[in-house]
Amino acid sequence: MSNTTSGQNASFCIPVGLTSLQKDLIEILISTHAKSLLQLCENGKYKALENGENDAKLTLPALSPNQLTSLLSTNIRAIANHPCLLVEHYMPRKLLLMEPGERLIDASDKFQKMAALLDSLLYRDRKRFPNALQIAVISHSVKELDLIEGYLLGKSIRLKRLSGTSLFDEKHLYGEPNTGSSTPVMSTGYSKEDNDYRRRKNRVSKKDSRDWLFVATSTHLARAPDLLDGYSIDLVIGFDPLIDENLECFTRMRSAGKKVPLVKLLVKDSPDHYSLVHRQAGNDQDLFLDSLLHFVRNRRAITYQEGTGWLRQFAEELLAESIPNAALIPTCNLTNEYSQMDLSESVTNFPSLSPLLTVNYKLEPVLQDLDIKTYQSVLMDRIVQRLTSCDEEYFAREKEILSKRLQETIRQNKLDELTENAAAVFKQSREEEGPALESAKKLGKAQADDLKLCERLKSLIEQKSSFENKLGDETTPLSSQISALSADLEAAKTERDAQKQANAQRSLTNDDLRVRYQLESSNAANMSMVIKKLRERRDELKARVSGPAVNLFSRSALENEAALKEQLIQIVRQSQFTQGYVKRIQKQFFLNGSHNSVKSASTSRSRRQRN
Repeated sequence: MSNTTSGQNASFCIPVGLTSLQKDLIEILISTHAKSLLQLCENGKYKALENGENDAKLTLPALSPNQLTSLLSTNIRAIANHPCLLVEHYMPRKLLLMEPGERLIDASDKFQKMAALLDSLLYRDRKRFPNALQIAVISHSVKELDLIEGYLLGKSIRLKRLSGTSLFDEKHLYGEPNTGSSTPVMSTGYSKEDNDYRRRKNRVSKKDSRDWLFVATSTHLARAPDLLDGYSIDLVIGFDPLIDENLECFTRMRSAGKKVPLVKLLVKDSPDHYSLVHRQAGNDQDLFLDSLLHFVRNRRAITYQEGTGWLRQFAEELLAESIPNAALIPTCNLTNEYSQMDLSESVTNFPSLSPLLTVNYKLEPVLQDLDIKTYQSVLMDRIVQRLTSCDEEYFAREKEILSKRLQETIRQNKLDELTENAAAVFKQSREEEGPALESAKKLGKAQADDLKLCERLKSLIEQKSSFENKLGDETTPLSSQISALSADLEAAKTERDAQKQANAQRSLTNDDLRVRYQLESSNAANMSMVIKKLRERRDELKARVSGPAVNLFSRSALENEAALKEQLIQIVRQSQFTQGYVKRIQKQFFLNGSHNSVKSASTSRSRRQRN
């Protein structure tokens, strides 16, 4: 089955499977309708299987094979969407409001795929896609819409239900202003009211960037094409795979040139899948029975696909308004592996039924006539029987698990005891390791001493043997040996005395040298102290010389020196002038000495006389 990606009419089919609960309910449903299917398609084989059950008394008119087959198709579609939709009576709203969302979708693979796709869209990269999305979810019926709304309530979205009565109206107003009124409000004088008003104003003025989610039924959408005209829809998720993408409502959405992709959730090999494939192939015949028989024969090929990681990339490509890669979406082709299987074998064997290991449960086909009341009773009894068997299986396995858990606990306790004992042994060995090492050291030392003593004993034995050999040697007289040894002893003593005198002389010389060394070292120490002080004095003088005061004094001294030199030059010149002058006077005095003296004498006498 191919996806449509041409122009604005982008349509994608996401294949979904069936959970184990859905498969069990479908097997029970097919076993209940075994007679009607065989009567409608293979009447001869039904008679071969017929027994006395068809004589059951009915209080209402028996349902015809066509009616039962229609019921089968409706119930299969309901179970494929969600097992809760099999219940025909009113579903309590409080149950949907109190049931956790994860438990609500856990029984349906279609709901799980829808939740994964919505999570990928809602928790997208807000930096790349900052604008709020407007997503429409189209379901089969109002009951299905209740389940969808029950899951979506409480999430960080703005939910608006367009079909049926909402479970809980969150009172979101589409297109409500993001800012408060600009009209000034007179203060009442009460600070509390003013603070409350400010808080309300700030709360109202805060922009709501949550995404919009609109839920409606396909019937309502087909009858009211203008249902979504007031909204700018970005994406449509269709629970009903048979919804026509050429409806007038989709044309209205895309009237402004906007791309609005349609994503359908399609149960693989379901009657809807069969009808959709043949409708695309141009087959306009009535495919009701053929699609139902295809599902009955090939239901065992429907698998539950847990992997949903590709949906995040698929959602990003939808948000980027690009065509998703065809290899990204799993293939959604019809299975023909069991198409040639005998119908009687398909309705009497139930391979998709989950096996029970501890409970003897066997599902038999119902071959009796059924009215609507009996049909509901039989179906309910079979479902309750299956649930009871599953509960027994659960408790039996739980008991087995608890027994194994107890055995494992005992084993772990024994393992802990062994670990504790091993730790105690290890601790004791570590405590005894010290004395053992000390003993090993003592043993090694004793062995080394023993080896030395053995060598000493060996040398003593050799000396003893040499002495014994000397004593036993009769060729040399003993007296001559003693004399020779005495002479050697005297020579050794003489040499010893000479060495003692030489050692005494050396010791005296060493003492003199030591005293001399001490004197020279003390002198050197004194000189080093003097040198150190001189260096400090030199450094101090250098610092003073390089200081500003010395520079100032030296500059003034140099100026005084220059002034004195100039004064000296003037004095020398004056002295030279005076000496020259005196010489000239003396020269003149010697030339005119007598005349000057007589004149001076007469002058002096005349002065005295006047006086």
